[in-house]
Amino acid sequence: MSGFKLRVDGQPVDVSVVPTVVWLDRARGIARLADGATALIEGSGSDWAVTLRGRRIAVQVLTARELILVEAGGSAAVHGGPLEVKATLPGLIVAVEVAPGDEVEAGTPLITIEAMKMQNEVRAPRPGRVGRIAVEAGQTVATGALLLRLE
Repeated sequence: MSGFKLRVDGQPVDVSVVPTVVWLDRARGIARLADGATALIEGSGSDWAVTLRGRRIAVQVLTARELILVEAGGSAAVHGGPLEVKATLPGLIVAVEVAPGDEVEAGTPLITIEAMKMQNEVRAPRPGRVGRIAVEAGQTVATGALLLRLE
């Protein structure tokens, strides 16, 4: 990752301590870390989301120039373009909390999935506008299935 800076949940991270990732299914974003944990990695451009041990973590991979812009808080802050939000576990869609065109903040509940009689909220990994919604209440989804797209 030479030449890049990494921010996890908005905080800088030393890239030399980032674990090795082995892709199990790159097309679906499923990877295994060096410690044996399985992760779902989603995103594009600079904005990513990593779901690890049941926790969804916002990750930004920035060039040195992008980092300066973000830290300066300028209007040119990084927006990595569209982000596909995918299911991190198989289950039944119980509720879709947003509609296309809605503006959401990071952490806004988007969709509720029921798995093994427990309800799990899928929250927005970053601010954005809801684009296409690919699921509806009552639908069953598999791990890695597209739920919606943030623009």
